[in-house]
Amino acid sequence: MRKIGQILLAITLLVTFLINTETAAAAVAFTDTKTHWAKDEIATAINQGWINGYDAKTFKPNANMTRAEFLKSIAMAMKVKVEDTDTPFVDDTGWFRTYIATGLKQSIIKVGDYPENTFDPNRMITREEIARMTIRALGKDAEGVKSGYLAVAKKLEIMKGYPDGSMGGEKNATRAEAVVMILNTLMAKNGKPVAYPKTKEELNTLIQSLPSFKGNTTYGRNQTILINLKGTDTFQDNKVTIEYKAELKRTTLNTFESSADVKEFVKDILKYYYPISFEKAYSNYLKVDSSKAGDATDEIETTYDGRSFVVYKGSDDTGVSFWIGG
Repeated sequence: MRKIGQILLAITLLVTFLINTETAAAAVAFTDTKTHWAKDEIATAINQGWINGYDAKTFKPNANMTRAEFLKSIAMAMKVKVEDTDTPFVDDTGWFRTYIATGLKQSIIKVGDYPENTFDPNRMITREEIARMTIRALGKDAEGVKSGYLAVAKKLEIMKGYPDGSMGGEKNATRAEAVVMILNTLMAKNGKPVAYPKTKEELNTLIQSLPSFKGNTTYGRNQTILINLKGTDTFQDNKVTIEYKAELKRTTLNTFESSADVKEFVKDILKYYYPISFEKAYSNYLKVDSSKAGDATDEIETTYDGRSFVVYKGSDDTGVSFWIGG
Protein backbone atom coordinates (compact mmCIF):
# COMPACT_ATOMS: atom_id res chain seq x y z
CA MET A 1 0.00 0.00 0.00
CA ARG A 2 2.76 2.43 0.91
CA LYS A 3 4.57 2.15 -2.43
CA ILE A 4 1.35 2.58 -4.38
CA GLY A 5 0.35 5.50 -2.20
CA GLN A 6 3.72 7.18 -2.56
CA ILE A 7 3.61 6.86 -6.32
CA LEU A 8 0.10 8.27 -6.41
CA LEU A 9 1.10 11.17 -4.19
CA ALA A 10 4.15 11.91 -6.28
CA ILE A 11 2.08 12.25 -9.45
CA THR A 12 -0.99 13.93 -7.94
CA LEU A 13 0.45 17.43 -8.18
CA LEU A 14 1.33 16.88 -11.83
CA VAL A 15 -2.19 15.62 -12.53
CA THR A 16 -3.63 18.59 -10.65
CA PHE A 17 -1.83 20.95 -13.04
CA LEU A 18 -3.31 19.19 -16.04
CA ILE A 19 -6.98 18.98 -15.05
CA ASN A 20 -9.66 21.46 -15.98
CA THR A 21 -10.81 23.61 -13.06
CA GLU A 22 -13.72 25.78 -12.11
CA THR A 23 -13.29 28.92 -11.34
CA ALA A 24 -1.75 31.08 10.04
CA ALA A 25 -0.38 31.16 12.47
CA ALA A 26 -2.19 30.53 15.74
CA ALA A 27 -4.17 33.42 17.19
CA VAL A 28 -2.37 35.93 19.35
CA ALA A 29 -2.66 35.14 23.05
CA PHE A 30 -4.52 38.30 24.06
CA THR A 31 -4.51 38.98 27.78
CA ASP A 32 -8.06 40.36 27.70
CA THR A 33 -9.76 37.44 25.92
CA LYS A 34 -8.51 34.45 27.94
CA THR A 35 -11.77 34.17 29.90
CA HIS A 36 -14.03 36.06 27.54
CA TRP A 37 -17.23 34.39 26.32
CA ALA A 38 -16.18 34.93 22.67
CA LYS A 39 -12.52 33.91 23.00
CA ASP A 40 -12.80 31.04 20.49
CA GLU A 41 -14.62 33.17 17.92
CA ILE A 42 -12.07 35.97 18.35
CA ALA A 43 -9.22 33.49 17.84
CA THR A 44 -10.86 32.26 14.64
CA ALA A 45 -11.31 35.80 13.32
CA ILE A 46 -7.72 36.73 14.09
CA ASN A 47 -6.39 33.58 12.42
CA GLN A 48 -8.51 34.21 9.34
CA GLY A 49 -7.06 37.71 9.15
CA TRP A 50 -10.13 39.93 8.88
CA ILE A 51 -9.71 41.69 12.21
CA ASN A 52 -6.73 42.62 14.36
CA GLY A 53 -6.01 43.35 17.98
CA TYR A 54 -5.23 46.82 19.26
CA ASP A 55 -1.69 45.68 19.97
CA ALA A 56 0.20 42.44 20.54
CA LYS A 57 -1.57 41.70 23.82
CA THR A 58 -5.00 43.34 23.78
CA PHE A 59 -8.09 42.89 21.64
CA LYS A 60 -10.52 45.04 23.67
CA PRO A 61 -13.48 42.70 23.12
CA ASN A 62 -15.90 44.88 25.07
CA ALA A 63 -15.03 48.12 23.29
CA ASN A 64 -17.58 49.39 20.78
CA MET A 65 -16.86 49.10 17.07
CA THR A 66 -17.02 51.89 14.51
CA ARG A 67 -18.83 51.82 11.18
CA ALA A 68 -15.55 51.83 9.28
CA GLU A 69 -14.05 49.04 11.37
CA PHE A 70 -17.08 46.81 10.83
CA LEU A 71 -17.25 47.58 7.11
CA LYS A 72 -13.60 46.63 6.71
CA SER A 73 -14.07 43.40 8.67
CA ILE A 74 -17.18 42.24 6.80
CA ALA A 75 -15.60 43.05 3.42
CA MET A 76 -12.42 41.13 4.26
CA ALA A 77 -14.32 38.21 5.82
CA MET A 78 -16.50 37.90 2.71
CA LYS A 79 -13.34 38.10 0.57
CA VAL A 80 -14.67 40.76 -1.77
CA LYS A 81 -12.22 42.58 -4.01
CA VAL A 82 -11.20 45.85 -2.36
CA GLU A 83 -11.07 48.81 -4.71
CA ASP A 84 -10.15 52.48 -4.30
CA THR A 85 -12.57 54.70 -6.20
CA ASP A 86 -14.20 58.05 -5.58
CA THR A 87 -17.36 58.06 -3.47
CA PRO A 88 -20.12 60.62 -2.93
CA PHE A 89 -19.20 60.85 0.77
CA VAL A 90 -17.41 64.01 1.81
CA ASP A 91 -15.70 62.29 4.76
CA ASP A 92 -14.16 59.30 2.99
CA THR A 93 -10.56 60.43 3.56
CA GLY A 94 -8.51 58.07 5.69
CA TRP A 95 -7.49 54.43 6.02
CA PHE A 96 -11.12 53.45 5.49
CA ARG A 97 -11.52 55.04 2.05
CA THR A 98 -11.08 51.83 0.05
CA TYR A 99 -13.51 49.94 2.27
CA ILE A 100 -16.17 52.63 1.90
CA ALA A 101 -15.71 52.53 -1.88
CA THR A 102 -15.87 48.73 -1.85
CA GLY A 103 -18.90 48.72 0.42
CA LEU A 104 -20.75 50.96 -2.01
CA LYS A 105 -19.75 48.91 -5.05
CA GLN A 106 -20.82 45.66 -3.37
CA SER A 107 -24.05 47.30 -2.11
CA ILE A 108 -23.14 46.51 1.48
CA ILE A 109 -23.83 50.19 2.19
CA LYS A 110 -25.85 52.71 0.23
CA VAL A 111 -25.52 56.46 0.02
CA GLY A 112 -29.18 57.01 0.84
CA ASP A 113 -28.73 55.44 4.29
CA TYR A 114 -26.61 58.34 5.46
CA PRO A 115 -27.60 62.04 5.66
CA GLU A 116 -25.88 64.86 3.81
CA ASN A 117 -23.45 62.53 2.01
CA THR A 118 -21.52 61.80 5.21
CA PHE A 119 -20.66 58.23 6.15
CA ASP A 120 -19.40 59.27 9.60
CA PRO A 121 -16.87 56.41 9.62
CA ASN A 122 -15.84 56.83 13.27
CA ARG A 123 -19.40 56.67 14.59
CA MET A 124 -20.08 53.60 16.73
CA ILE A 125 -22.05 51.05 14.77
CA THR A 126 -25.47 49.83 15.90
CA ARG A 127 -26.94 46.36 15.72
CA GLU A 128 -29.47 47.63 13.16
CA GLU A 129 -26.63 48.79 10.90
CA ILE A 130 -24.84 45.46 11.31
CA ALA A 131 -28.02 43.62 10.36
CA ARG A 132 -28.35 45.80 7.25
CA MET A 133 -24.71 45.35 6.17
CA THR A 134 -24.62 41.60 6.76
CA ILE A 135 -27.93 40.92 4.99
CA ARG A 136 -26.79 42.96 2.01
CA ALA A 137 -23.41 41.20 2.00
CA LEU A 138 -25.37 37.96 1.61
CA GLY A 139 -27.27 39.38 -1.36
CA LYS A 140 -30.58 39.41 0.52
CA ASP A 141 -31.31 43.15 0.50
CA ALA A 142 -34.79 42.69 -1.01
CA GLU A 143 -35.70 40.33 1.80
CA GLY A 144 -34.35 42.80 4.35
CA VAL A 145 -36.43 45.62 2.87
CA LYS A 146 -39.54 43.45 2.86
CA SER A 147 -39.28 41.80 6.28
CA GLY A 148 -36.88 44.07 8.16
CA TYR A 149 -33.12 43.59 8.38
CA LEU A 150 -33.16 42.66 12.06
CA ALA A 151 -35.87 40.07 11.49
CA VAL A 152 -33.93 38.49 8.63
CA ALA A 153 -30.72 38.57 10.65
CA LYS A 154 -32.52 36.73 13.45
CA LYS A 155 -33.99 34.17 11.03
CA LEU A 156 -30.54 33.47 9.55
CA GLU A 157 -29.09 33.24 13.08
CA ILE A 158 -26.68 36.10 12.45
CA MET A 159 -27.79 37.66 15.71
CA LYS A 160 -30.06 36.73 18.56
CA GLY A 161 -32.62 38.79 20.39
CA TYR A 162 -32.65 39.71 24.05
CA PRO A 163 -34.63 37.80 26.73
CA ASP A 164 -37.47 40.34 26.48
CA GLY A 165 -37.87 39.56 22.77
CA SER A 166 -36.32 42.80 21.52
CA MET A 167 -33.46 42.90 19.02
CA GLY A 168 -31.81 46.02 20.42
CA GLY A 169 -31.32 47.55 17.02
CA GLU A 170 -30.37 50.92 18.46
CA LYS A 171 -27.69 49.48 20.74
CA ASN A 172 -24.01 49.78 19.84
CA ALA A 173 -22.20 46.50 19.19
CA THR A 174 -18.97 45.49 20.90
CA ARG A 175 -16.02 44.15 18.97
CA ALA A 176 -16.69 40.66 20.34
CA GLU A 177 -20.35 40.81 19.30
CA ALA A 178 -19.36 42.04 15.85
CA VAL A 179 -16.92 39.15 15.42
CA VAL A 180 -19.61 36.60 16.30
CA MET A 181 -22.10 38.25 13.92
CA ILE A 182 -19.62 38.14 11.05
CA LEU A 183 -18.80 34.49 11.73
CA ASN A 184 -22.54 33.78 11.76
CA THR A 185 -22.83 35.61 8.44
CA LEU A 186 -20.13 33.38 6.96
CA MET A 187 -22.02 30.38 8.30
CA ALA A 188 -25.21 31.65 6.65
CA LYS A 189 -23.29 32.04 3.39
CA ASN A 190 -21.39 28.74 3.37
CA GLY A 191 -23.70 26.55 5.43
CA LYS A 192 -22.84 24.45 8.46
CA PRO A 193 -20.24 21.70 8.02
CA VAL A 194 -21.79 18.24 7.94
CA ALA A 195 -20.46 15.47 10.15
CA TYR A 196 -18.54 13.76 7.35
CA PRO A 197 -18.38 15.74 4.08
CA LYS A 198 -18.91 13.58 1.01
CA THR A 199 -19.14 16.12 -1.81
CA LYS A 200 -16.83 18.90 -2.90
CA GLU A 201 -19.48 21.41 -1.87
CA GLU A 202 -19.63 19.97 1.64
CA LEU A 203 -15.84 19.79 1.81
CA ASN A 204 -15.59 23.40 0.69
CA THR A 205 -17.99 24.43 3.47
CA LEU A 206 -15.76 22.65 5.96
CA ILE A 207 -12.60 24.29 4.63
CA GLN A 208 -14.14 27.76 4.68
CA SER A 209 -15.12 27.25 8.34
CA LEU A 210 -11.64 26.28 9.57
CA PRO A 211 -10.13 28.80 12.01
CA SER A 212 -6.81 29.07 10.16
CA PHE A 213 -8.20 29.28 6.63
CA LYS A 214 -7.88 32.61 4.83
CA GLY A 215 -7.00 31.53 1.30
CA ASN A 216 -9.20 30.37 -1.54
CA THR A 217 -10.38 27.14 -3.09
CA THR A 218 -11.03 25.89 -6.61
CA TYR A 219 -13.08 22.92 -7.71
CA GLY A 220 -11.08 20.40 -9.68
CA ARG A 221 -12.09 17.25 -11.54
CA ASN A 222 -14.56 14.88 -9.86
CA GLN A 223 -14.74 15.71 -6.14
CA THR A 224 -11.27 17.25 -5.79
CA ILE A 225 -10.77 20.67 -4.22
CA LEU A 226 -7.54 22.61 -4.82
CA ILE A 227 -6.57 24.69 -1.79
CA ASN A 228 -4.52 27.88 -2.06
CA LEU A 229 -3.58 28.92 1.48
CA LYS A 230 -1.94 32.14 0.27
CA GLY A 231 -5.13 33.43 -1.31
CA THR A 232 -3.37 34.35 -4.56
CA ASP A 233 -4.49 33.92 -8.15
CA THR A 234 -1.39 31.84 -8.89
CA PHE A 235 -2.28 28.25 -9.76
CA GLN A 236 1.07 26.94 -8.52
CA ASP A 237 0.18 28.14 -5.01
CA ASN A 238 -2.36 25.33 -4.66
CA LYS A 239 -0.33 23.29 -2.19
CA VAL A 240 -3.10 21.11 -0.73
CA THR A 241 -5.81 18.97 -2.30
CA ILE A 242 -8.69 17.16 -0.64
CA GLU A 243 -11.24 14.71 -2.00
CA TYR A 244 -13.84 12.28 -0.72
CA LYS A 245 -13.66 8.96 -2.54
CA ALA A 246 -17.14 7.49 -2.30
CA GLU A 247 -16.17 4.05 -3.56
CA LEU A 248 -13.61 3.72 -0.76
CA LYS A 249 -15.57 5.71 1.85
CA ARG A 250 -12.39 7.67 2.45
CA THR A 251 -11.27 11.29 2.51
CA THR A 252 -7.87 11.83 0.90
CA LEU A 253 -5.77 14.88 1.76
CA ASN A 254 -2.51 15.64 -0.04
CA THR A 255 0.03 18.31 0.90
CA PHE A 256 2.82 19.43 -1.42
CA GLU A 257 5.01 21.49 0.87
CA SER A 258 5.94 21.66 4.54
CA SER A 259 5.19 25.27 5.46
CA ALA A 260 3.72 26.80 8.61
CA ASP A 261 0.46 27.56 6.77
CA VAL A 262 0.13 23.97 5.57
CA LYS A 263 0.84 22.60 9.05
CA GLU A 264 -1.78 24.88 10.61
CA PHE A 265 -4.31 23.83 7.99
CA VAL A 266 -3.57 20.14 8.59
CA LYS A 267 -3.98 20.66 12.33
CA ASP A 268 -7.43 22.20 11.83
CA ILE A 269 -8.50 19.39 9.50
CA LEU A 270 -7.34 16.72 11.95
CA LYS A 271 -9.08 18.52 14.79
CA TYR A 272 -12.32 18.29 12.83
CA TYR A 273 -12.05 14.60 11.93
CA TYR A 274 -10.40 13.46 15.18
CA PRO A 275 -11.77 15.83 17.87
CA ILE A 276 -10.58 13.67 20.78
CA SER A 277 -7.26 12.42 19.45
CA PHE A 278 -6.21 15.17 17.04
CA GLU A 279 -3.02 15.90 19.00
CA LYS A 280 -1.85 12.31 18.49
CA ALA A 281 -2.85 12.41 14.83
CA TYR A 282 -1.05 15.74 14.34
CA SER A 283 2.06 14.46 16.12
CA ASN A 284 2.15 11.48 13.75
CA TYR A 285 1.80 13.80 10.78
CA LEU A 286 4.80 15.82 11.98
CA LYS A 287 6.86 12.62 12.31
CA VAL A 288 6.02 11.54 8.78
CA ASP A 289 6.47 15.07 7.42
CA SER A 290 10.01 15.24 8.80
CA SER A 291 10.92 11.75 7.55
CA LYS A 292 12.24 10.60 4.20
CA ALA A 293 10.73 7.95 1.96
CA GLY A 294 12.03 4.58 3.12
CA ASP A 295 12.47 5.59 6.76
CA ALA A 296 10.80 3.58 9.49
CA THR A 297 8.52 6.55 10.20
CA ASP A 298 7.52 7.31 6.60
CA GLU A 299 4.09 5.70 7.13
CA ILE A 300 1.81 5.40 10.15
CA GLU A 301 -1.47 3.52 10.13
CA THR A 302 -3.84 3.43 13.10
CA THR A 303 -7.37 4.32 14.22
CA TYR A 304 -8.50 7.37 16.16
CA ASP A 305 -11.98 8.24 17.41
CA GLY A 306 -13.53 5.40 15.42
CA ARG A 307 -11.96 6.48 12.12
CA SER A 308 -9.01 4.95 10.33
CA PHE A 309 -5.95 7.16 10.01
CA VAL A 310 -3.15 6.59 7.50
CA VAL A 311 -0.44 9.14 6.83
CA TYR A 312 2.56 8.52 4.59
CA LYS A 313 5.43 10.30 2.90
CA GLY A 314 5.50 10.83 -0.84
CA SER A 315 8.37 9.43 -2.85
CA ASP A 316 9.45 13.00 -3.66
CA ASP A 317 10.26 13.53 0.07
CA THR A 318 8.14 16.68 0.02
CA GLY A 319 4.51 15.68 -0.06
CA VAL A 320 2.48 13.95 2.65
CA SER A 321 -0.81 12.17 2.12
CA PHE A 322 -3.65 11.24 4.50
CA TRP A 323 -6.32 8.59 4.18
CA ILE A 324 -9.15 9.35 6.60
CA GLY A 325 -11.72 6.59 6.87
CA GLY A 326 -15.39 6.94 7.71
